[in-house]
Amino acid sequence: SCRNYTDRHVDRALLEDLVKIAVTAPSGTNSQQWTFTILPDRKTVAGFGELVASYFRKLNSQAENSLLRFFLKLVGKPELDAYYHGYYRLVKETLEEWDATGRDRLFHGSTSAIVVGSKPGASCPAADALLATQNILLASHSMGLGTCLIGFAVAAMKKDPSIQRALGIPAEEDVHAVIALGYPAETYLRTTGRKKVIPRYFEG
Repeated sequence: SCRNYTDRHVDRALLEDLVKIAVTAPSGTNSQQWTFTILPDRKTVAGFGELVASYFRKLNSQAENSLLRFFLKLVGKPELDAYYHGYYRLVKETLEEWDATGRDRLFHGSTSAIVVGSKPGASCPAADALLATQNILLASHSMGLGTCLIGFAVAAMKKDPSIQRALGIPAEEDVHAVIALGYPAETYLRTTGRKKVIPRYFEG
């Protein structure tokens, strides 16, 4: 995952090529109900970032209310309290830095983004979208581009439908991934290490 980009823009034809590569992925029952929304330049990505930031400003304001968190836990809704203990401080710092300096810790200064979603009717829409997403990530790397999956943006869009509408994505579509894209401002000497995994066999 690349979290530091140059200001060089990605050509629109290259972004469209990435979508063509994405749809070579398999899909359940060959439904191919995936969708791709391209944000082609830094201005558009920054505008998207501001929409996401606005959602988290509201969420942080709610999370700061300890009585509200306590009441929601009592009625079996612990999500806001879990957010407060898990993400609130990080998001608060990120928003403060965004407002004070304009530093983009959400999209990391990327100059493009692709939102991967699905239309109704797919048998396994999330899996289909994520297989297509992986194609984009691998192809981008081979083209000299950097990518990063932006989970906070996906979470905000699922909770606040107005963000999806603002991007021109129909309400009936589900968003599964947001990919930041651009030219890396980093030189990687090696790939990141991976934990050793011992596979489990079942021989019935």
